[in-house]
Amino acid sequence: MEHLELEAHSQVRHEFVDGYTFAMAGGTDHHNHIAGRMYRLVFDAAEDAGCELFINDMILQTPGGKGYYPDLFLTCEETTDGSRFKRFPCWIVEALSDSTEALDRGEKLHNYRNIPSLKAYVLVSQDQKMVEVYSRLEDDTWRYEVLEGEDTLELPCLNTKMDL
Repeated sequence: MEHLELEAHSQVRHEFVDGYTFAMAGGTDHHNHIAGRMYRLVFDAAEDAGCELFINDMILQTPGGKGYYPDLFLTCEETTDGSRFKRFPCWIVEALSDSTEALDRGEKLHNYRNIPSLKAYVLVSQDQKMVEVYSRLEDDTWRYEVLEGEDTLELPCLNTKMDL
């Protein structure tokens, strides 16, 4: 929880990984547009479902205690109560970038999959019309799917579809 206290007073965002705090670099305009457009497209559906949608500045704490700032995530199990972190996402979206892609595909994927409420982890390419989706199945296994071109992304918990 010391990490949360640091974040409350810091001008720079940090992620907390394996006992270490890492300053986060800023993103590109492509990265920002991807997260912003997705937020805009699902915001009303999230409100209608009684869920909360968070973009960039909310810490997501994993069961192992690691804290990340996903580009976008939805929670339907927590209320907006002024807290600095959430723990129960339904889905998480990360826009891939050269500086974060290895972390998003490796450590974050591993730690996010340990969140019992998580139904989908979505990786969005900045360079091409492609989205990768890791979906939790009924038997608690995971399916990996690549969506390209004219495919449609389905987001759980909201029953929302989005053209790529």
